[in-house]
Amino acid sequence: MLELIEWIGQAPFPGRPWLMVGKGPTFDRRDEFDLGEYNVVAINHVIDVIDADVAHIIDINVVDDCSERIRVGAEWLLMPRVPHERSRPGTRTLEQWFDDLPVLREYEERGRLVWYNGITATPAPGSPVIDTGTFSSEAVLRILGRMGARTVRSLGIDGGRSYSAAFRGLEGSTLLENGAEGYDVQFAALDRIAEEYGIDYRSLVEPLRIFVGTDTSQIVAFRVLEYSIRKSATIPVEIVPMFGVDMPVPRNPANRSRTGFSFSRFKIPELCGYSGRGVYMDADMLVFGDVAELATMEFGDRKLLMSDPEPTSLWEGHESTSIGPAKAAVMLLDCARLPWKVDEIVAGLDDGRYTYEDLMTRMCVVDPDEVAAAIPGEWNDLERYTPGVTRLIHYTVVPIQPWKNDENPLADLWMSWYQEAVEAGAVPPAEVEELIRAGLVKQSLRAALRRAPSRRSILTNASLDLITAKERVAELEAQLDAMKRSTSWRIGQAVTRALRTPIDYVRRKRAGS
Repeated sequence: MLELIEWIGQAPFPGRPWLMVGKGPTFDRRDEFDLGEYNVVAINHVIDVIDADVAHIIDINVVDDCSERIRVGAEWLLMPRVPHERSRPGTRTLEQWFDDLPVLREYEERGRLVWYNGITATPAPGSPVIDTGTFSSEAVLRILGRMGARTVRSLGIDGGRSYSAAFRGLEGSTLLENGAEGYDVQFAALDRIAEEYGIDYRSLVEPLRIFVGTDTSQIVAFRVLEYSIRKSATIPVEIVPMFGVDMPVPRNPANRSRTGFSFSRFKIPELCGYSGRGVYMDADMLVFGDVAELATMEFGDRKLLMSDPEPTSLWEGHESTSIGPAKAAVMLLDCARLPWKVDEIVAGLDDGRYTYEDLMTRMCVVDPDEVAAAIPGEWNDLERYTPGVTRLIHYTVVPIQPWKNDENPLADLWMSWYQEAVEAGAVPPAEVEELIRAGLVKQSLRAALRRAPSRRSILTNASLDLITAKERVAELEAQLDAMKRSTSWRIGQAVTRALRTPIDYVRRKRAGS
């Protein structure tokens, strides 16, 4: 077998960019690209569908599943010296699997089996340890970094919680078998690895760019929204919170932005380099649908698509809310056809070319026949949630937004997503505590923070169960203290003492005999 560094020293590959291919939904778009332009690494079961220069497999069960395709489709087989077994650290070295899986012996005899030390087993001396991370893509990118790769692309390395249709049959056996909440957690790790090794890394499929209007007071709402988007997305997404974006201020106070981010949506085409499409959302939302629906929605002759929500009865008594601004809370922009300059747009307010309402409600900087309320209402359900129908819920009534108090009828829905996002590490506890201290969110958000990964690093699931048990014991002790102060408790104690006296006398006599 070849050790990793020895293999790298042979430099057996042409000077092409590298392509990592995973099982995510964008794998289905492989025919749109010429894979022959790349040195291809097939990750795990991908080798069962495409040929590759390198088949990288961490789990020995994948070798068993794909033995025949490995033989005909992989030039090199790259694995940890002690492979995993069903997504758990294994105990047997590659050599100890030769009799069970002859394909390993065959590749060893051909000089095409390459091994490295994974982080989950005792390392063999003389070879570096590769941190295999949460997902195989992280190990592959680290290895490519050690190989000196400077340009790496990916396909099927996606977020969400699903596979490409080509691997749908594996979802019941291997999907998130490692216990991860979703595939999005790999993105931050891949970015760090790319930065560490100086790799130009990105997906072949351009991510859908989603810009969220928010300010620091809504950062917790934004974090939960971001988590909900990523959990359901079957395409790469890039989510940008639009606080801190430098915005011009109108001279006339009547034209001033109603929020700190109202004008920021007009900056989106410029931020996108006037190419592709961009999505705008407000922060006070939750997403249940797959934003791939927005990525494929046709513009036709339109440049700007807004949503078409229905008013909500909760607006009664909250006159500041109306259907006009709500339509613009979810927008799809054809950035190549919107040559907006936010300075010029705001200057139009001061020059009297249009009013604030014309701008924010009717988007008057676009010709009427080039804008349409064509995004379905279920993508902007105002204070309304219908399971299986609602794609996005919009908490529009500011005083009763569920991160502020419990008065919203759908507060429990938001809280369940908040708790899930905290446990997944998507909500930094320090941000929540700072907003609690500032009085901008409700105190009860603190309870979930003990389950954040940063605060349970030394806690096992068993110890978390123990904490819950201790909390229940404390409740029972409080109830017991209250009972002890009651008249019925004192009478009961007097009766049981009287009944216990003869028994105690007998026990003492026996002890003395």
